[in-house]
Amino acid sequence: MEIKNLKDEERGLYSDFLFNSKYKDILQSWEWGDVKSKFNWKAERLGFFKDGKLIGVAQILERRLPLGFSIFYMPRGPIFDWEDKELIKKAIPLLAKEIREKAKTKKTLFLRLEPPIKKDEDIELLFKEQGFNKYFKTVQPPSTLLIDLSPAEEELFKNLRRTARNLINRSEKEGLSVDVLTGDQITENHLKSFYNLYRITGKRFSFPLRPYRQFSTIAGEMSEGGRIRFYLAKVKGLTLAYGIVLLSKDKAFYIWGGTVRHPDYSKFLNYGYIWGMLRDLKKTGVKVFDFWGLGPENDKNHPWQGFSLFKTAFGGERFDYIGAFDLPLSRFYNLFRLADRILTPKYRATSS
Repeated sequence: MEIKNLKDEERGLYSDFLFNSKYKDILQSWEWGDVKSKFNWKAERLGFFKDGKLIGVAQILERRLPLGFSIFYMPRGPIFDWEDKELIKKAIPLLAKEIREKAKTKKTLFLRLEPPIKKDEDIELLFKEQGFNKYFKTVQPPSTLLIDLSPAEEELFKNLRRTARNLINRSEKEGLSVDVLTGDQITENHLKSFYNLYRITGKRFSFPLRPYRQFSTIAGEMSEGGRIRFYLAKVKGLTLAYGIVLLSKDKAFYIWGGTVRHPDYSKFLNYGYIWGMLRDLKKTGVKVFDFWGLGPENDKNHPWQGFSLFKTAFGGERFDYIGAFDLPLSRFYNLFRLADRILTPKYRATSS
């Protein structure tokens, strides 16, 4: 097995492997790397080859810090057949060796990666044996809700919580409509209106807000490959909700949204809005809907408890990720880790 840097002309090779993998996370897509490259990150793509065949990919994001330091970050990667434990036993040590080689010519503090898999004691032990430390929290949400959209629409509706079904029925009686825009249909005015509600909603739930420019960049980069759908929910001429869904072949990720608190419509708005989104995605061939972020189970005081209860009303399966791991690459790593414990928020709810 060997690792090679993939060039721009090998983008198709990389993307074909990713989108045909079980672990087709949008944060490992070439397009996402291009988005982050506009915001003080540098994207590098690696290919894992065995006997000339591509058997794994990884996108590494490098961020420059003051005083010439940098960090490596790999969100929801690397992408392998994680169920092939013999492959993983060879791939992880090879990756660690490759990263250490890259860091020799840089003042890189660490590599932080968040594999796209569930908790697994054997894999955690393998990371530990290769010098990785378990990060005390995560960058991306530690858990998510996955909804299987392959059943018939009638069956999906039956799987919803009774309250959700009732409020969806009411939303239809009240005339709620859900419109979808793609590509050039998504205008600057749409994005600005979205951002206004996104900002209000983020402050309401204490989400870390991203700059407006990031969303205009996402719209541009993701539109080219048909990887974005932009949703608007309206009642009697009023637009009360916006959402951005990113597509990784037949898997959809609902990462950002914003809603209005309306005295007459708020109670049913979100249920009808999400149901309209799910129906549309199913019609386009999406098989799995990633609702992006759940709070821990049995913790009623957690700040994510409210929207976690809302999300689980739509059925689906809880997915708890294995977590984040750091590969220290500098003697200054422990100092940075200490500052990280003190300065960064305990809870995160959106991607970086």
